[in-house]
Parts: sequence; structure tokens; C-alpha cells
Amino acid sequence: MSQNAESQVSQTPAEEFGKLLRERRESRELSLGEVAERLKLSAKQIEAFESGNYENMRETVFVRGFLRTYGRFLDLDEQLVSSYLDKILPGTGVRSHIVEQGRQSSSLNFQNQKIGRPFPTWIFGVLAIAAIGFGVYVWQGKSREENTKQTATSEADVGLGQVAAPNVNAENISVLPMQNSASAAASGVQTAEPADAELVVKVRYRSMLVIKDKTGKELVNRVVPANSEHRFSGAAPYDVWIGYAKGAAVSYGSQNIAVADHMIDKKTAAFAAGK
Repeated sequence: MSQNAESQVSQTPAEEFGKLLRERRESRELSLGEVAERLKLSAKQIEAFESGNYENMRETVFVRGFLRTYGRFLDLDEQLVSSYLDKILPGTGVRSHIVEQGRQSSSLNFQNQKIGRPFPTWIFGVLAIAAIGFGVYVWQGKSREENTKQTATSEADVGLGQVAAPNVNAENISVLPMQNSASAAASGVQTAEPADAELVVKVRYRSMLVIKDKTGKELVNRVVPANSEHRFSGAAPYDVWIGYAKGAAVSYGSQNIAVADHMIDKKTAAFAAGK
């Protein structure tokens, strides 16, 4: 008993801790090579840790961190490991603490290491979709703004504020003269149009357009878009009023009506067609 006690007393803290590491490793049926692979160290270093003979290792400054990592890998009690380290390497706490932090943050592949959750890549997808949606929103906003400006400009050119609900009467309508049968026969021009002849009005610019049939009923009384075409038949004669008549083309049956000859001001034309 006394000899056994003396052998235990004669062991240094490094040897005692090394023995504890070796016994714990063997109880888990792990070889030196397996542990070295897991801890990213050499088998020679692991053997030195278990023998307690590492005072002359070139990496002495890292020994404390290596030993603590080895203890954690074997699930040894943290306080027990710390007590051995304080005995084995006194006065190296500050430097070893820095080393241990570096080791803990490294990507060692051993069983009991707490592996941080990887950054969720789906966040990038959400951010990309949000960026695309924001871009579309901005683009649509700019498009609406430009369209509003264009509409305002067009309305200013057309003078919509001055053409609302025009008064189409005899005073501001010019009647197209019809040739009599004798002059028509002499000139060879056919003047008589069928009762169902079609009135065609084409406006070049956005404009207010008012068309009334023979009963005075308004067939159209609204702002029409640029380059639009409007056809009417079976209700001649028609009273035509075009708020912005520049570039407009009008025909009734086979006859083209010279809109420029019926301008009542610089922009507006008014006339009767089909009489």
C-alpha cells in the first residue's frame, strides 16, 4: 500500500492529467490517430499530452489551449480540467485564454463541439425578391408620374379647360355647300350621297369631340385619344365639333371634308356634314 501511495505521490500533475486523458480515451475505444484527426493535431502531440511530457514542445504557448480542447473532446469536467491546468501551467492564464478562444472559434470537427448555425441562405432570396419588388414599384411610380406629366401637357395643348360642353349651334357651325345636279353633271362629280353614308372622323391629337345626329342627340361628347378614329352612319346630317382640330381628317361618304376651312379659332373646328 505504501509503495503504491508513493508512486501516486511521485506523479506530477501533468502525468496525472495525462493518465486521466489516456484512460478516458481508451474507455471510448478511440485510437491516438482518431483523436489526432478529430483535433487536427499530430498523434505525437496527443501521445505527449497523455504522457505529461510536453514541457519541451515548441508550441508551449498553445499547450494549455490544446489540453483544454482535449478535455472537452473527452467530456471531462471543466472545473477538473481547469484545476489541472492551473497546476501544470501556472501563470499562463492570460495568454492561454486568448489561445483557447482562438481554438474554440476554429472549425475543429469533434463530437462535442458546439457548431454554430450556418447563416440562412434563404435570407438572400428574400432580399433579392424585395429588391426586385422595390425596383418595380419605383419604375411604376416613375411611369405614372411621366404619364401624368404627359397627360397634363397634352391637356394644356388641347385646351381642355376651354372646350368643356361646347355649344354646337348654327352660329358656330359652317354648312358644307352641296352642288346642284346640273353643275354636278357638268363636272362629272357625284354629289348625292346615300342616306346611310358613313361619317368618319380621325383626330391626330387628344381632343374633345362632340357629334350630334339629325335629332340633336349627342352621339359622342368626350375627350378622345390621339390617333383615334370614330365612325357614324344612318343619322345624317351630323353636327361636328372638334376641340383640337389640327391634323384631323373627316370624310362623309366619298367626300373628304377640309377641316382647315371650318376653323372657328386657332384650334377648334365646327361644321355640319351630310346636309
